[in-house]
Amino acid sequence: MKRIYFILSILFICGCETDVTDDITLNGAPPRLVIEGGIERNENNPLAAQQIRLTSTVGFLEDLDPTPETEAIVVVTDGTTDYEFTHTVNGVYTNIELTPELNTTYTITIQWNGETYVGSDTLNEVAGFDNVYAEFEEETLFTDEGYFVKFDSTDPLGVENYYYYRAFRNGEFIIVPDPGNSVTLVESDEFFDGQQRIGVNPNEEVAYEVGDEATVQQLGISEAYFDYLFQLFEQTGNQVPIIGNPPPASIRSNIVNTTNPGNRMLGFFYAADVEEASLVVTE
Repeated sequence: MKRIYFILSILFICGCETDVTDDITLNGAPPRLVIEGGIERNENNPLAAQQIRLTSTVGFLEDLDPTPETEAIVVVTDGTTDYEFTHTVNGVYTNIELTPELNTTYTITIQWNGETYVGSDTLNEVAGFDNVYAEFEEETLFTDEGYFVKFDSTDPLGVENYYYYRAFRNGEFIIVPDPGNSVTLVESDEFFDGQQRIGVNPNEEVAYEVGDEATVQQLGISEAYFDYLFQLFEQTGNQVPIIGNPPPASIRSNIVNTTNPGNRMLGFFYAADVEEASLVVTE
């Protein structure tokens, strides 16, 4: 399965609480830097390289794709070692030496266009799967007929946990625009701390057919990233891995511009622990 996930590219809408001029880059306005990606620890299917993509916004009325930024200096540190990310193609910066560790805070520093951006996130351990399986369900008013991949998982007792769920069909990340994603694709353990959950569906709108390869992921994320995703899903109803428009500027990034605070960055630099399992759907 292809392992390149550009998680932070968004289908743009303007229905935000702030003034519309704060949510878009007007023609002639200075471009804003956009980050996609973060640090992922996946013990089941380790990434060949950690990847981050940088683009810059274009004018709202310009019929152009965001501009890949290829000349930035990108460094991630774990507090002990600095890891420089090298540009490869299309604004993607990679590093093959960084091996993510639990309970570690990762800080990114980006130098771009004469300005410096800094942000941090902490990698928290995720609960494992107890079981992963597919169940056939008839068509309803809300879902198609088909097989739905589900999992059982036991939440650790006495630890605040925040989860983000991803589903793949035949190697393709699938997500359907729906504001309800804010309560189905991200979740805190406030109401199930220490309990086993049975039949968790990582995406209720992704149905599979016999023969499909299904991959599900449960990500352990920080509270800050949980809050960001919750707002993102509420405002856009989506978070698709298509290189396109940036997220609404009203959703604050965890990355600050230390040179020019008024020129805010878009997107979120995250660190996540990934529990992953795959199966081929059978009758």
